[in-house]
Amino acid sequence: MPEIYKIATLNINGMTTPPRIAMLEDILQKKEIDIIFLQEVTRPVFDDIPGFTVYTNIGTTWRGTAILTRDHIQLTNVVCLPTGRGMAAVPKCDHSEYLCTVWNRGEG
Repeated sequence: MPEIYKIATLNINGMTTPPRIAMLEDILQKKEIDIIFLQEVTRPVFDDIPGFTVYTNIGTTWRGTAILTRDHIQLTNVVCLPTGRGMAAVPKCDHSEYLCTVWNRGEG
């Protein structure tokens, strides 16, 4: 039987301050999120969120996407768009389905 993950997505709009990172961590813990897709990521490292492995793709405009997974969930076949606007990966325990996050900045 395949594993079931609790997945969320969030546009963080360049979140970098410690209080906002703490809010993200709080949401991940309280809602028991296993995998979260982030858009408008401006920092390549989220090491201050314990218990999660981070995969980032910062593009040429210094904005990008990221996938955070609980430490026990490993991703393989991570594919990143050069612009930073998307990435996809396969959970190591289930080689049949890609997980994908895409950020399409609205112009206007």
